[in-house]
Amino acid sequence: MPTSQFDQIKNRSANTVELLSFDIREQLPGWSFTLDIPQITEQVLLENPILFYLESEEACLKLPLNNCKMGYRANVFKNVGKIYVTFKSLKDGVSNFYVPPQHLTKLKVLIIKPAKTTISKQMIDNKNLKSAGININDYEDVLGYLSNMASIDFKGHFITRMAKKPVKSVGRSTIKSPVVYSTAS
Repeated sequence: MPTSQFDQIKNRSANTVELLSFDIREQLPGWSFTLDIPQITEQVLLENPILFYLESEEACLKLPLNNCKMGYRANVFKNVGKIYVTFKSLKDGVSNFYVPPQHLTKLKVLIIKPAKTTISKQMIDNKNLKSAGININDYEDVLGYLSNMASIDFKGHFITRMAKKPVKSVGRSTIKSPVVYSTAS
């Protein structure tokens, strides 16, 4: 039984994609960074697909990714309220790769929240997206695809600051006031 246009619009508005954008320029140079993302709750981790894209001046590519031109692999690790992104050398996959500060500008996060099961993790699977003619590595392509099934809820653009390292205080030295002796007669 074909669904009416009204039903499609109703289902689309019930589904949402939370879009978050983070300016990461102050997190680099470095081989990793951590971001606090309170929208990633335990329930979201268990039930919702989450896509991550790193943006440079040339492209916006899905994590994890191999950047053969620069020689690194970028991975993302998710936890409740926090993500951790690492950069490793493609040569051995173990050595840390220090990303220059001007190379990457943003991290974009898409949290897909279906009303029921209309958008599932399987629908966002690379194989299913390919069969729909969507390149999962292309941020704009995926966002366009999702906007046909869900309303896009832009949660904001956040500027992340490099965590300040605590300054270790060195014990105060006790210098006695110098005593001046007159040698004049």
